[in-house]
Parts: sequence; structure tokens; C-alpha cells
Amino acid sequence: MAFSAEGWTDFLLSFATDNLRFVEILVFALGLAESLALVSLFVPSTILFLGIGAVHGAAGGEFWPVWMAGASGAWVGDCISYALGRYFKDDAAKVWPIRKFPDFIPKGQVLCERWGILGIIVGKFIGGLRPFVPVVAGMLSMPWALFLPSSGLSCLIWAGAFLAPGYGLTSFSTGLF
Repeated sequence: MAFSAEGWTDFLLSFATDNLRFVEILVFALGLAESLALVSLFVPSTILFLGIGAVHGAAGGEFWPVWMAGASGAWVGDCISYALGRYFKDDAAKVWPIRKFPDFIPKGQVLCERWGILGIIVGKFIGGLRPFVPVVAGMLSMPWALFLPSSGLSCLIWAGAFLAPGYGLTSFSTGLF
């Protein structure tokens, strides 16, 4: 049986629909997976956030707990990725899958060196680069005191930006009919 991202997406959205009581746990796990440099390439969390937001909104669920779950999961993933970069330093670039994407380290370096904490926030919205920016911040020994709040803010914005559209549209439309 071949791997199918579409199959997993359908499965997870179906699970979220059938198990709304577990949606916060699912969204936390997806946020975590999306922010881990070694895992994010295999998990389409951004698309799933849009779908889960819609499912949750249509079911009348509250937005805030799901938003906080997604942001918290992403923040934990960022912190793990940052810690790995800080621990391994330049050797982090030699680890799979990071070595398979050699352009991500210099691009992340430009974001972190040129833009500092703003680079951490902006980097959360740059597709494949998203999980590598915290690794690079760790490799560059960005102080924890700068990384943690900027990562936290970026995770709040990111989770809200991808959960809110589906949630808002479906909760609005179900309120009309």
C-alpha cells in the first residue's frame, strides 16, 4: 500500500468530525508535528488546520481551546527544534532530513541574523522553511529569552491564521440557516 497524503488528510478530518471531544489533542499533535524539523515534511498540518477549523465551527465548538491547543503544540515543536539546533550546532545541518534540504539552513540563517525575532515570526509562514528556522536560531545560539516569546507569538498567529478561516465561515454559515 502506497503512502497517500490525501488518504491521511481524509482520515484525520473524518476522525475530527466523529470525535470532537478529542479535537484539541489532535490539533496539539498536528501543531507539534508541523513544527518539528524531522516530522513536518510528512504531516500536512496547515491544510488539516483549515479543515478541522471548519469541522469544529460547524459542530458549534469553541474556537479558543482549539486555537490554544494548536499554538501550544507548535510552540513545543519549535522549542524542541530550537534545543536540537542549540545542542548540535553546525552538526545539525548534517542530520537527515536537514541535509536533504541544504538551502534551508542558509535561508533560515538570513532570517535569524538579519531580522532576529521578526525572522522567527515571519519564518513560521514560509512553508518548508517553517520548522528549520527554530533549528537555525538554536544553531546561532539566539538567547532563549528572545526565542521563546517570539516563537510563542508566531505560533499564536500561525495557528489562528489557519484555524480561523474554516471555523469562522462554517460557524457563520450554520448560524444563518
